[in-house]
Amino acid sequence: MAADWHIVTFPLILPWRDEFWTLPLYFPQLKVGVVPGWPTQLPYQGIPLPPEAQVRPQELKHYKPGDLRQWQAFEKYQESQGESGDLLHDLRDYGRVEAPEKDASPAAWSLAWQLEKLQADQEAQLLMVDQGQEWLKDILTPEPWEERPSFGLVPGVQEMVDPDLAKLRYRLWERIMAPHLQNPWVPFLLGRTSRSLLLTLKGWPEWTGLKKIELSLPGCRSAEEWRKVCGNGEAPPWQAQAVELLAAVLDAASDPQEMAAAAQRLKEFLANTVMANWPFPVIWALNLEVWAPDSEDEEPVLCWPGAGAGVLPG
Repeated sequence: MAADWHIVTFPLILPWRDEFWTLPLYFPQLKVGVVPGWPTQLPYQGIPLPPEAQVRPQELKHYKPGDLRQWQAFEKYQESQGESGDLLHDLRDYGRVEAPEKDASPAAWSLAWQLEKLQADQEAQLLMVDQGQEWLKDILTPEPWEERPSFGLVPGVQEMVDPDLAKLRYRLWERIMAPHLQNPWVPFLLGRTSRSLLLTLKGWPEWTGLKKIELSLPGCRSAEEWRKVCGNGEAPPWQAQAVELLAAVLDAASDPQEMAAAAQRLKEFLANTVMANWPFPVIWALNLEVWAPDSEDEEPVLCWPGAGAGVLPG
């Protein structure tokens, strides 16, 4: 019998994308954080955004991009434990002394929330850029003035991520979502740069040990399509078996051969049952990666690499 996995979205604040209409089909018990813009009819209950997450622009107007050293200032505030001083000034003038591991004060977590909110706002804006590029591709077929060199994909992570910021964002997520991180649990990477964040925490580029399998989940990108797949009911008739087969893949993640066999059973089910009975002719698929853990102390990871694929932030 497959384990009852607790699947928790990462990062903490996850702006809405139309592709997320697919999630209730395969992840009915998904645990989400702050979900701005998500449709109310989806069976997910997000947490409210706390007031301290709102950034006051006047506090940031004197800073230029690159000046904010988020994690360093956060550590220094941990070290001071409430001593008087301008926290935003510390963002620029953080010293070299490392702070000991302590529980942060509310003001320091307020800073972490504000930085997370800034990242989420940026992701929402970049989604509009992605959509604009898709619309332009449908309308325009430009001819280049001259031949341009073709660069192949570089193995590994496409986006550059600050390791300190990755650590800060993961710690905030881990603290807020702690009630849902009950064994067995697995993070589901759904943000634009969440794949890069997790791989950075693992030690990329020095670390290159990612072992994964890839799946294509037939999905939908509108409320109308979602209702057709569900038949206006609470769940499609094949959902329970799909959930069980996916859980079996996670159960077997520590053994490459067993994981591959479980993934093959899921692929056959998706092709023979789900796609064969899809209610409309055009089938869009949500690509899913399942990362195998590196050791017994780690959990597997679910990842949707399609958010902003091939587009470098900044």
